[in-house]
Amino acid sequence: MFNRSQRVYAVLILISMFVLLTLGCQSSDSAVPPDEVTVQLQWFHGAEFAGFYAADQNGYYAEEGLKVDLLPRSKPGSDLITPVVDEGITFGLSSGAGLLSARSEDRPVTAIAVIYRRNPLVFMTLADSGISRPQDFPGHTMRKQGGPGDATFSSIMKRLDLEPDSVLKIDTGFDLAPFLSREVDIWPGYLTDQVLDIRARGLEVNLIMPDDYGVHLYADTLFTSEQMIQENPDLVLRFLRATLRGWRWAVENPEDAGRLVLKFDPAADEAHQRAVMLASLPLIHTGEDQVGWMRADLWDGMHQILLEHGILDEVVDLDKVYTMEFLQKIYSDGGV
Repeated sequence: MFNRSQRVYAVLILISMFVLLTLGCQSSDSAVPPDEVTVQLQWFHGAEFAGFYAADQNGYYAEEGLKVDLLPRSKPGSDLITPVVDEGITFGLSSGAGLLSARSEDRPVTAIAVIYRRNPLVFMTLADSGISRPQDFPGHTMRKQGGPGDATFSSIMKRLDLEPDSVLKIDTGFDLAPFLSREVDIWPGYLTDQVLDIRARGLEVNLIMPDDYGVHLYADTLFTSEQMIQENPDLVLRFLRATLRGWRWAVENPEDAGRLVLKFDPAADEAHQRAVMLASLPLIHTGEDQVGWMRADLWDGMHQILLEHGILDEVVDLDKVYTMEFLQKIYSDGGV
């Protein structure tokens, strides 16, 4: 039999265990579930989105109380704006030109950061072609393109007092064969795609980059709806902070970032994805400002280019196209 002291001690032990169990249950029951976020990517899974993968796999989203689902594009040419405006997708990626066009159609979307601050579009020529700068373009042939790509080409030519029509545009599609056979002299392509393809064939090319001639069109631009910004700015802030942290990690660890693609597309070519990531570095981390940063003069320049080429029918209110609110908050608080 227990004496009185032992009985008291046993009762205290039981009470303590009951309290701990109760608190444990309350803690479990009151745990706040993560906010579920969806992101519509601009293309199929690849190193172009490595920063998002890093934020997910390194736990940055989880640390911000987020569960993020990264959705590849359903098919080339599919609408990137409607999922965010009308279908409940939280965030999306589009080009700067795409967002300006959306705003001109009264679609309530707003850019919160630019990932590819320099556009990967370049004009390439074979190294022995004798065409190494825009002044060499007149009298030659180029693959026909449209929209912002054509506007980019025309803007470069006009800035140099060259006539865009002095170059014959040929509709060849996307197969590089006409370029390799020299049927087409100038090929608009991407540093992260066709340029890598050409170099993988052992060929050298000259690269004419629009940024070198003062023509800047933002590429992958992160956006959300006006409604999301107004109703849940804290979620926008947390998501962007984690995403920028992921991109900072990807820039600092490009080899590892390229490998992360395989977590989302096991069939991806690891070596190619690493090459894409390495080619993307100067487009993402330009050495100016911070990763994700946006500049008013570049938005204004894009706006003017699209107006001049009839891609926009009328002036757009740039204060609605993008906001610096979240970037300024993140970087003023010490960055990522």
